[in-house]
Formats: sequence, structure tokens, C-alpha cells
Amino acid sequence: MDTTARRSTEIHFGLAWNWQFDQDFVNQIDRSCLNSGLSCYLVGNHNLQQTFLEVQNGERHFTWFLDRASDEDERFLKFNQLLQSKGAKFLNSQHNYRRSIDKANIHGELLARGLQLPLTIILPPYESEPNFDARLIEPLASPFVVKPAKGGGGFGVVVGATRPDDVMQTRAKFRNQRFLIQQRVVPQILNGRRAWFRVYHVCGSIIPCWWDDTTHRYAVVTPSDRAHVNVDELSRIIRIIADVSKLDFFSTEIALEHDGRYFVVDYVNDPCDMRPQSKYFDGVPDTIVAMIVSCITGHIKKQFAPTAQPTDEDAYLWP
Repeated sequence: MDTTARRSTEIHFGLAWNWQFDQDFVNQIDRSCLNSGLSCYLVGNHNLQQTFLEVQNGERHFTWFLDRASDEDERFLKFNQLLQSKGAKFLNSQHNYRRSIDKANIHGELLARGLQLPLTIILPPYESEPNFDARLIEPLASPFVVKPAKGGGGFGVVVGATRPDDVMQTRAKFRNQRFLIQQRVVPQILNGRRAWFRVYHVCGSIIPCWWDDTTHRYAVVTPSDRAHVNVDELSRIIRIIADVSKLDFFSTEIALEHDGRYFVVDYVNDPCDMRPQSKYFDGVPDTIVAMIVSCITGHIKKQFAPTAQPTDEDAYLWP
């Protein structure tokens, strides 16, 4: 009888994806890993079953893994659970992801940490409590925002709600979701731009972007913008959110109100939309995508070849 142990293929970094618009991003990750001397393995619908069996049989082992698929497909969630049982380390672990992606879960923690959040009423799921006291929303100026506690991309969000019926109708469409009813934040205008920002936290690095909440158009925040954008405050805010959420890679929406305060409008967005602006009007600037890829692969490489800790000047990055 052959007692020779089956040799396992070691993979430094694996990435699961199943959204067609992720193709450019995952290809960049793959190339960046190759250029950094890291082995990378991409898991999609086409090879999920085979890779599952290889990991289960000890033929393939992942040291680090990033999941961008299980939010839409439970098969990838089962794969994540298998990887975890085999000792893989995750960027954005499932436990932290599932807790933090629900805005109602971390709202109180962020308030307790001193962050400025819109005045918010949290309502239970419609299926458990269909009726609510309309007087609860009286403190909110009209129009106000109605948003599901979970989800992203604006799905299920009503920005211009004015009546209790708007709340009732929206809750009835998403019957098992808690809802946040929030005061609408109107940003300042800085040099002709709406002072609304999408800020990325990527493995400890901070990357701020302008993001117009009406057009969804991104623009790079440059060093010259520091004259009127408090990048240090944006960095401080997202580091607190990272500490509360325990996530490695996510984005946050922050708006500068007319009174000079930075309000956290949307706490945690994950998975982040990584479509490149060169191909999509509302995509992420290509330079920012490249920086995010570099931050991820640089972080993974440090796990195998540790280097000196970054200086304060590396706390946030510029294109």
C-alpha cells in the first residue's frame, strides 16, 4: 500500500469573486502578486467545486484569502468556512464582515466613540413589527433618508422621503431588514465640488476620494486639496471605524456639513466597487484602484517578509 503523503500546493493569497465587473480588479491583483513574488489563486464559479475538493483533501492550502463572492452566493460562504478550518487567514473575516455590514449593529458603537452621525431612528424588521409610531420621525427634518441596515450601492435607499408612508412602503419591500431613518446631510460646496468623500481603509492605509453623492462620480484628492479638506480628520474617522468593525478593506462615506463638522453618512461598504473609471463613468479612478491593489499585495508580502513599520507620512497615500 502506498503510504506516501500527498503534497499540498501552498498559495500565498487567494481571492474569490463572482461579479463580472470585478475582472479588471482581480487581474490586477493577480499581476501584482506575481510581480511581488507571491503565489495567487483566483476562485470563481468555474473552479469553486474543484478548489473546494482540493482544499478539503489537503491538496491546496491558502495562507491568506479575500472573499468578494459569498455576499451573493452561499457556496462561497461554505468554502470560506472550510478555509478557516484549514487555518487560512482572511482579509475581512466573515464574523467581522457579517457584524459590521449591518449598520444598525455598529451605529451605537460609532456614536460612543464620538463620531458625528446623522440623527438616526432604527426601526425593527417589518415582518416582526409592521407598524411604528410616526411620531418617532418628527425630529427629522424633511426630506429625510430611509435605508436598509444591510446592503450597498444605494439598493433600497430612499433619499427624499417626506412622509411616514414612505417609511412604511420601503420597509414592506424588505420585510426582514431593520431600517435606519436618518436626517439628510447636505454637504458644503468647496471650489465647486460637493464636499462628500469616499474614504478607503486598505490594510492600515487610508485613501481619500471625492465622491459626488448626486452623480456618483469620483475624483482624486490631491495634496493641494489639503488647503480646504481636513485629510487628517478623514483619516482619524475611518481609523475609528476600522477599529470598531475590525475590517481590513472597506470604504466609508463622509460629508462635510455647513457647520464644519465631518459626518459619517455610510459606515461600512464591503465589498468595495472596484470598477475602473477608464471604463465606467461612475468607476473608481484607475490610480486609486492601483493604489488599493498595491496596499493589499504589500500587506500580504509583509506577512512573509516583514519590513519596518510605516511612518506617519505613510498614514494616507496620494496618487
